[in-house]
Amino acid sequence: MRYVINGCHAPLWGFLLIFALGEAQSTTDGTERPLPVVEWDPSPLDRSNPYRITSFADMLVDVTPAVVSVSTRKILQGEHYQLPPAFQDDPFLKRFFGEPEEGEARPHSEGLGSGVIVSKDGYIITNNHVVKGVDSIVVRLDDGREFEAELVGADSKTDVAVLKIEGEELPTLVLADSDQARVGDVVFAVGNPLRVGLTVTQGIVSATNRTSLSLIEEGGYENFLQTDAAINLGNSGGALVDAEGRVLGINTAILSQSGGSIGIGFAIPGNQARSIMMSLVEMGEVRRGFLGVIVDDLTAELTEQYAFSNSRGALITQVIPQSPAEVAGLLPSDVITRIGGKAINGGSDLRLQISQIPPDTSVVLEVIREGETMEVPALLTLRKDTQPAVSLDKPMELFKGVVLMEVTESLRKEYRIGQSISGLIITEVSDHSPHKEDFLPGMVILGINRTKVQTLSEAAPLLEPGKNLLSVYYQGKNNFLVIGLE
Repeated sequence: MRYVINGCHAPLWGFLLIFALGEAQSTTDGTERPLPVVEWDPSPLDRSNPYRITSFADMLVDVTPAVVSVSTRKILQGEHYQLPPAFQDDPFLKRFFGEPEEGEARPHSEGLGSGVIVSKDGYIITNNHVVKGVDSIVVRLDDGREFEAELVGADSKTDVAVLKIEGEELPTLVLADSDQARVGDVVFAVGNPLRVGLTVTQGIVSATNRTSLSLIEEGGYENFLQTDAAINLGNSGGALVDAEGRVLGINTAILSQSGGSIGIGFAIPGNQARSIMMSLVEMGEVRRGFLGVIVDDLTAELTEQYAFSNSRGALITQVIPQSPAEVAGLLPSDVITRIGGKAINGGSDLRLQISQIPPDTSVVLEVIREGETMEVPALLTLRKDTQPAVSLDKPMELFKGVVLMEVTESLRKEYRIGQSISGLIITEVSDHSPHKEDFLPGMVILGINRTKVQTLSEAAPLLEPGKNLLSVYYQGKNNFLVIGLE
């Protein structure tokens, strides 16, 4: 069995930790904050030195002071404290039910993680799961100074949180351009693992763009750097730095069966952490762009089927009605290969890239349609939690209790539908559906009211109150159904 272990937050009661989940949170009170001045060095890592390096000590002397320990405290609130009003003043009952006397410390839990100071005015990047739901946060520097920290904001969708401390002559680290990280680059994980104190471990970048690992809550945005530098509980929120001492990522999690490091650790890319931090500081929340497409990865089979020359991209399987994608003229079977000049590797990559673009931003999409490459401008809107995720196939209900999806190659294989059949496939019919006697899983709706349909956005306007004539295909036969709608 594989266990997902958080690489950082180490409570006193044990070392096995499950990720903290929740919505984006912010402690901002509506007051305006000046954005922090964060140093960012986009220059490539110098890989030209042919000489053997025997020590990184001089570089790490400058790195370690800016990596801090983050101690958290949470007061435990239990039902055993809730005495009936008539008995709340009875000292015997209060002691019997475990309520502390006046001046006595209440039961609490403590946790420990790490963080990185990235600006002279005291902004610190750490992980959301390190500070979620706590009552107090204390930041401890390696020089012995301690500060009460303010939680500026946190985003559970990326597991990034931002703290603020007030201090003088604070050490800081420069952020590198994490998009330039390459497999094999030397990296160092810096943090406070297992409460032993500030620790540095060495390794390499083992992989980039690790997605779909389910290390963050459902619907999160994953794009991890993988490293074999040892990361253990308590390291989360600490720095993953390159050979020049720049922050390449924020250590976040490990995969392990034992709870200890086995050389499979993950860090949030520095570019993503920096973008989230700026949003939290400026607005107290993360505002993400929304395009409005449902996409699938462009597999080798799909590349051959559609005769694409490019095997990388995101294949549109559905366009959300009244979305920026529909306004821009995007269509199912279009393949998005670039956005804003940046290559798209697949469906998850497109979703991630769109989420990092602010709403009300105009972007140019490079799209392949029927073998022709074109540029399509689109104006992103604000993504809301109620909008469909721009990732994977999402079902839509046009008939009560009936789930319809646009036909994809995977659905063709599952339901044994030939290549000549196109339309909307029924994947589920509820026992409580008024149409349970009409529809069956695997049935394909070919047309509605004498008009062919291939997409959900085409089908919705064709349905009307009263009787609707449907052309359907099921197990090799074509037929007609009359479906009444209120």
